[in-house]
Amino acid sequence: MAKQKILIVDDDKDANDIVRDCLDAAGYATIQAFTAEEAIEKADAARLDLVVLDINLPDGSGEMVYAALQGMTSTKSLPVVIISGETPARVRKMQSVKDIPAADIFVKPLDISAFLERVHFYLAEKKKRALRRILIVDDDSFTNEIIKENLEAAGYSTLSAFGGYDALALAKEKRPDLILLDLNLPAGSGSLAYTVLQSLDGLSGIPVIIISGEDPEVIRRMQTGKTISCEDIFLKPLDFRRLFMRIARRLSEK
Repeated sequence: MAKQKILIVDDDKDANDIVRDCLDAAGYATIQAFTAEEAIEKADAARLDLVVLDINLPDGSGEMVYAALQGMTSTKSLPVVIISGETPARVRKMQSVKDIPAADIFVKPLDISAFLERVHFYLAEKKKRALRRILIVDDDSFTNEIIKENLEAAGYSTLSAFGGYDALALAKEKRPDLILLDLNLPAGSGSLAYTVLQSLDGLSGIPVIIISGEDPEVIRRMQTGKTISCEDIFLKPLDFRRLFMRIARRLSEK
């Protein structure tokens, strides 16, 4: 089995080498980058599993790297572990990384044991995701493909359907772990698919997350008698970071 691949971004060669040696010894494959430009280029070219980023690269370029990672389809879903000479509280004051959990920020010199534990956690989660299959239901082939690319970049397996009836047939045959459903499919087939999914034995337990161009309250009114949580309704264009968090939550509830 191929080793999981980690990009280490730090302009300090000694610090970069220490992290590399620790990760290599832990059984991971590593790639090193010493500048922002090199980091972005390598991140886009390699199929990475995680990034270790020194947020204090010269001239604010660490934040630039983080923003670039969030903007590329191939990397936006990657876990990023921050290393810094600053305290976690000061790092989180940086606008670009304000949403990063404090547990993902490590102050130099690194507590290697805690650092490796966090890396192991993220990469173990990614291995679990590879066993999870998500059915994407959207009649717009471009949107369907974008969602597919983002989910697969995050490590999930995917199935695609472009109509409500196809979705039901595929759900019965493949039994996905979760369904992303555009409720606004032609001829009302999205709403019909949702209703049928909730009523059939073997399918009613599959979590369904709604994607739509409609206002969430309009969607909830369309589903009279149904209980769709607002947390399970995502408006287009999709916020993939928030969507991935919800997917992980729903899958953990199964």
